[in-house]
Amino acid sequence: MKTRDCLCMLTVVLLAAAPAWGQAEEELKERVKQLEEKIEQFSGQMEQSELEKLVLEAETEAKAPEEEIRPEEREFLWGALALQKLNPEISISGDIVAGLVIEGTKFYGGDGDRGGMPLREVSITVQHVLDPYSTFKGAINFTPWPNEAASVEEFYITWFGIVPSLSFTVGRFRHNFGVINRWHEHDLDQVNYPLAMNLVLGEDGLGQTGASIKWFMPPLWAHANELTLEIADGENDTLFAGEFFTVPTAMLHLKSYYDLSESTYLELGLTGMFGFNNRRGYLPDGATELEDEDWRKTIAAGANLTIYWSPPQQAKYRSLTWRSEFYYVNKEMPVGGPDEVQHSWGFYSYVDYQLATRWFCGVRYDLALPTIRDNDDLAWDVVPYITFWQSEFVYLRLEYSHGEKIPYIQPDGTLARQADNRILFQIDFAAGPHKHEKY
Repeated sequence: MKTRDCLCMLTVVLLAAAPAWGQAEEELKERVKQLEEKIEQFSGQMEQSELEKLVLEAETEAKAPEEEIRPEEREFLWGALALQKLNPEISISGDIVAGLVIEGTKFYGGDGDRGGMPLREVSITVQHVLDPYSTFKGAINFTPWPNEAASVEEFYITWFGIVPSLSFTVGRFRHNFGVINRWHEHDLDQVNYPLAMNLVLGEDGLGQTGASIKWFMPPLWAHANELTLEIADGENDTLFAGEFFTVPTAMLHLKSYYDLSESTYLELGLTGMFGFNNRRGYLPDGATELEDEDWRKTIAAGANLTIYWSPPQQAKYRSLTWRSEFYYVNKEMPVGGPDEVQHSWGFYSYVDYQLATRWFCGVRYDLALPTIRDNDDLAWDVVPYITFWQSEFVYLRLEYSHGEKIPYIQPDGTLARQADNRILFQIDFAAGPHKHEKY
């Protein structure tokens, strides 16, 4: 068969089959369309069902009661190691003061006040957190020389957190009369307490037994304010009746704190104190019955100022502290004496500058009209010093002191005045968690 005839036959066959193919194509398109509609309908039903399920679960969760959260269960096999938390923190500090004392032409300053290298004080400090609401602190001092005596400097319990912004203290404590009076002697910036404080408030300041309430006030006129009320026995024999007290003393101290800049702060304080100095129930020399003296009041007041500077970029290497305090006492005297009312006052000021990481130097000046005196001469001294902090537990200090008209008690019990010059070298250390702290 010729090629032309074959092509003609194929064309005839295709033309005959064309209508059938067109019909099949249309049927396929219709079936695809139906399938797409079913898939879309099924997808919508699934989405609706999933949404209803989520809503139902949310409603069920909201209506269900809250499940109690139980602490994690732990198995304790042996609790002996935890018993150490019941032990109080115990620290021991030692204070060695070597010195050369020159009083006029003598190398001593009076009875029990001599040069050499005495161990001035050994202090045992105990502190412990009793529970979430109270802490305990105690300080017992031992003086090996010259009297070999022991004394309880502080021993008190403090409650906090029971009433917002209030803390309560009961026991024996050092009064918040100014700033320095609160510190222990081994925490001072100089070897001894300021002469002004000793001559006006009494030797080593004011420490008595009683109760204290401290209120951390809102920042009304300063960045922080604190008001302290202390009621205590009149055990101090310079201002009050000493061992013959009957009526407690009352003291109020207000402290205000100001941030002057990022490197400087200012602290101001005002103090007022009231009590009685007459003796009740004492036995005069040669008497056989106890006697009571007429009531005599004592009013004491004080003001303190502290400015502290330390640049944040050099806080480890540079700082400067300027601290000053003023004391005033109005004390009624026994009838028949030279004065019905005796006034005394004292003032000190010192600057303490940090030279380097461990080195500090400073100078202090005191001026006072003593509370116990034989005349109205003013006593004064000047005290330059330098301190090396070997660590936070150990420091060494070299100090020179020159004083004029310093009162002292002679062997026969009378008062006298003297010039005083001394060179002191102090070695102070603390072993235990209670470091040298100012509070």
